[in-house]
Amino acid sequence: MGKKILVVDDEPEQIDFASIVLEENGYVPISAANGIDGMKKAKAEKPDLILLDILMPERGGIGMYQELRQSDETKNIPVVIVTGVARGGHFEEFMLTQGQDIPAPDGYIEKPMNPDVVLKLIGELLS
Repeated sequence: MGKKILVVDDEPEQIDFASIVLEENGYVPISAANGIDGMKKAKAEKPDLILLDILMPERGGIGMYQELRQSDETKNIPVVIVTGVARGGHFEEFMLTQGQDIPAPDGYIEKPMNPDVVLKLIGELLS
């Protein structure tokens, strides 16, 4: 059985695209449409990696990321931010302005996702 990847995004087409790419490359995709559902699935499913969108309703990616890093159950799961908004140092700057001292994510991927970039980063993080 392949490694489990949790895809958290409120856009169904993004989840579908990521799921197809992951399945075709031997991974087991799990999906969630917001940070609340994503956190529940992260704790229940114990994924090997999380692809996390930032801008979502009901609980955005930043809130979920904070909770992931603060929970003993999930703090060591690699997290890749998938967004067109907060990239690189911008995420760290945002977290500091929010009074949060939380480590940077393990990677960033810009939307629209390039399958080769996604797979390369996942491979590096899970090797």
